[in-house]
Amino acid sequence: AVSVRKLSGVKGEEDEYTIRAAENVEAKMKIAEKAVPLVEKGRSIYFDAGSTVMCLARILPDDSFSIVTSGANIALELVKKLKTSVVALGGLVNRNTLSVSGPEALALMDNINVDIAFMSASGFSLTSGFTVANIYECELKRKVVKRAKKVILLMDTGKINKDLPFTYATLEDIDIWVCEASLPPEVEKEAKKHGVEVV
Repeated sequence: AVSVRKLSGVKGEEDEYTIRAAENVEAKMKIAEKAVPLVEKGRSIYFDAGSTVMCLARILPDDSFSIVTSGANIALELVKKLKTSVVALGGLVNRNTLSVSGPEALALMDNINVDIAFMSASGFSLTSGFTVANIYECELKRKVVKRAKKVILLMDTGKINKDLPFTYATLEDIDIWVCEASLPPEVEKEAKKHGVEVV
């Protein structure tokens, strides 16, 4: 028997997305389960790229949802559901996150109405807000947040006090923060101050 990894030439190393998807799986599933009731039928829904949103896509019931997504893997997961309408953004695919971004994605978003956006982030701090590592993804996330009537953030508490280079939103920009555990007291205080519902 020969390892499939050896045959594929990756020398036993998993790609970055696979590694990230395997981190904090229990927390991500807990968040996804809490988020399912927040996905509404008859609305234009946006699913951001990210492993926590992927968990939500997996457990979402097969119903008449209309979903736009920047996650290539999330689009593939959602089309397995026969009643769900799926629009995938086009553009540059990031092999580390499986997200699609760039000028094409931004241009398409100009023509899409978003009622509820389910967003992810790679880090959060009170000084920098919600951050990501990729400038193109940051630009797309900013546009989605600006266009959405309601912004729901799915992020585990393990990413708190972790800053990445690019900020796409602050507590003022989100309506609901779904997490797997209680937020640190100072973060929860600021969230309440900005009218953020913590689930």
